[in-house]
Amino acid sequence: MLARGSHVSPRPLSIALAACALALAACAPSAVRTDTTPTALVVETEAPPFTSQVGEASWYGPGFAGRQTANGEVFDPSELTAAHKELPFDTLVRVHNQHNGRSVVVRINDRGPFKPGRIIDLSRAAAEAIGMVGSGVAHVRLEVLTLPAGMVRVAALGRLTGYEAISRTHPVGTLLVLDAGTRKVVVRVVSQEVPAGTAADLLVGFDLFAEVGSEVLVLSDR
Repeated sequence: MLARGSHVSPRPLSIALAACALALAACAPSAVRTDTTPTALVVETEAPPFTSQVGEASWYGPGFAGRQTANGEVFDPSELTAAHKELPFDTLVRVHNQHNGRSVVVRINDRGPFKPGRIIDLSRAAAEAIGMVGSGVAHVRLEVLTLPAGMVRVAALGRLTGYEAISRTHPVGTLLVLDAGTRKVVVRVVSQEVPAGTAADLLVGFDLFAEVGSEVLVLSDR
């Protein structure tokens, strides 16, 4: 026991208190944040996860017309589009009806279907093209149509003349350098409004289409 008036150095006491605090901290459970909110992260892959798939197809009912699709477009039943659970948006897919041999090319712009066993949900126009509107469902085979990097699909449109072009992905005014094989062709994008039901990403006049063909390499854009 210390005598009254004795002086005790504060240093040993402060060291002891610090050691005690560290010991308690080590034994305490780790803090958990309660203000975090889970968020969904959607990651689109550049390459399709497969090139062929077999299963059941269904089609959108009329009640979906005018609603927003998963990629932000407004759903139009008269366009050749479809919903798929995992294929990247804008992927072109040929849908083969295994019952009658008919096929149609559609562009993926939505997500679904989510009913077990179904692999694709078609617009009404696409369903009509392969003869499955009446049955509602059909056994189909999907063929993913892929192109080498830089290649785009081309279609002809009569109202375009000279070096005018319509591009689904390039802004109006963009100049595109196309490799036509024997020579390079420069076209100017005059619109992004691709007509409904067109699977191509680039439209040109008939004369230019005869030169560049249905698939063309885009060398540059400026």
